[in-house]
Amino acid sequence: MKKLSVNDLKNYSYFSSLSDGALEVLSRKIKQVEFPVGTKIIKEGEQGKSLYFVCKGEVDVTKKTEFGQDAKLSSSGAGESFGEMALITNLPRSSTVTAKTDVMLSEISREDFEEIISLDTSFSNLLGRQSQNYAEFISLKTLQPFALIEPEKMLTLIDKMKGKKYSPGEVIITQGDKGSEYYIIRSGRVEVIQKKGDNPPEQVAELGSGLGFGEEAIIREMPRNATVQAIDETTVLVLDKATFDGILRKSFVENAFPEEIPEEERSKVVFIDARITPEYEEEHIAGAINIPIEILRQKFGELDKAKTYYTYCTNDSRGMTAAFLMKSMGYNASALRGGLSAWDGPTERTGDGIHQPATVN
Repeated sequence: MKKLSVNDLKNYSYFSSLSDGALEVLSRKIKQVEFPVGTKIIKEGEQGKSLYFVCKGEVDVTKKTEFGQDAKLSSSGAGESFGEMALITNLPRSSTVTAKTDVMLSEISREDFEEIISLDTSFSNLLGRQSQNYAEFISLKTLQPFALIEPEKMLTLIDKMKGKKYSPGEVIITQGDKGSEYYIIRSGRVEVIQKKGDNPPEQVAELGSGLGFGEEAIIREMPRNATVQAIDETTVLVLDKATFDGILRKSFVENAFPEEIPEEERSKVVFIDARITPEYEEEHIAGAINIPIEILRQKFGELDKAKTYYTYCTNDSRGMTAAFLMKSMGYNASALRGGLSAWDGPTERTGDGIHQPATVN
């Protein structure tokens, strides 16, 4: 295999600022390795022993979220590097790198990498700044609404987001207010409190780090249907409506018209009626299960990610909100356009007036 020259190394952004002397030392330290497609070159949680540069082919960088999903952080091709963060920080690997194609890589060991850093102070400072930026990106990608967002869109989101801190008991959004912002919990916990009619307010949900809230008022273009207040010291990230609509909504709300679902497929999919139970009992799609939008988050553990779901309400809004919540959690879900009003298949009513589904998977 051809040895990388000083000029070859200058094509890598990480090394463009290194002195020729340091590059000469580096060129003697590097060895070339090859991996077939599908190989896990580095694994999340392992100790970092090497840094790699892609000479040929492409790799995918992924990280496990707290919900077990593989969040794609980036793809790297010729002229790019990976694996440096574990060497810079002395922490375990923060992500897994898998060969997307057959790849040819140049590898440098931890010991040799540390020697190169010691030869050039400016290079050491550059790596420190880049490691901080990368750590921020990694941290945000583990938050559930961002886990499945393409890395390129994440850069736009990072640019648009602003952070806010709330003390225990402090109100973040108020029931009845106009919804113009979407929130992601970076740390802490919040409670969702709802008041119905003359009844006293009651807690309907508790949300923790990594989860989002506030999407329903934006998608449905209606006032907030609940109050959300901090339980602990809580930090949230805030997106305005335009950014939410332009990136998150477009990424997680897929629509399907009834005529696009073939007759032979309708018995194989799961229809979720996101309306309240009295509406469901009045009339619903035959075989549909009832999970009101207010309790959908609590039911995720009972749903099967191997199945295909269509969410709906009377028209569109609650069905789209349900599809957003499910899609952002990794479920194969689409909103049924036009809802029950546009449905061209059989419907049914709950015979005894009481609907208590035994299962929702």
